[in-house]
Amino acid sequence: MASIHPGFVSISEICSELKIQASYSTENNFTGAIVAGYKSKKAYMAKIPANALCEVNEVARVRGVGLKIFDAYRPVKAVHFFQQWAKLPENNLELKQLYYPSFTRRELFEKGFIAQKSSHSRGSAIDLTLFDLKTGKDLDMGSGFDYFDEISQTESPLITSEQLRNRMLLKEMMESKGFRNFSKEWWHFSYRPEPYPNQYFDFDVD
Repeated sequence: MASIHPGFVSISEICSELKIQASYSTENNFTGAIVAGYKSKKAYMAKIPANALCEVNEVARVRGVGLKIFDAYRPVKAVHFFQQWAKLPENNLELKQLYYPSFTRRELFEKGFIAQKSSHSRGSAIDLTLFDLKTGKDLDMGSGFDYFDEISQTESPLITSEQLRNRMLLKEMMESKGFRNFSKEWWHFSYRPEPYPNQYFDFDVD
């Protein structure tokens, strides 16, 4: 069992209605492998942003939608894992087509899609989407999680009006509780002010 920092909490323990997909704890992500540091299908955050996320979920319920978490706290070792992955030869063109068709692995870092140091490791960032509470289906956002391309920019001109409305709904609800969107990724939000603005944590997700 991992030693969790006392300032962090498991999101599902304080807000059980959220869906936790935890993509990096599976092979269903852009690396095609379980990412270092992800030993369980859980999601952690620092306590203050985690509580704010629960408040977003209450707002979402009124709108008939729920929150589905792709990633939250990310160990430093996972960021290093991504960096090492970027140095390896391209060996899975099918995976590349699914996640980063227009770029090389190294370009994902050079163009800022993947950070050398991640706010996720400070416990203040979250990657998520919305799902319909009645049907259980994800809302159509126009691109998938970790699809590194122009269409994933929050206000991309390449998406439909419905897809834009869905993205704006997520953005509006998150921003109402103190989160800010990263304009290159509709799914990525960071809480402000950060509880640990200068600390990067490395305990496992377990």
